[in-house]
Amino acid sequence: MGDMSGPHVIRGSVVLPEAELVWRFSRSSGPGGQHVNTSDSQVELRFDLANTEALPEVWKERALHRLAGRLADGV
Repeated sequence: MGDMSGPHVIRGSVVLPEAELVWRFSRSSGPGGQHVNTSDSQVELRFDLANTEALPEVWKERALHRLAGRLADGV
């Protein structure tokens, strides 16, 4: 697995600081028998889009509009 420590370059000079990202690893549910796929194979990455200072305001507004149905309080 690659290094996930930040900061994470998005485009050019736009960088997401590691402090603004919340990683969660858990066991993935799915088909399989006993003792199958028992590693932590599901990853959730949370990012507070509404309150970040890392992105230009126009990007935030566009993303919040396009992702409105998939976000909870801008996250």
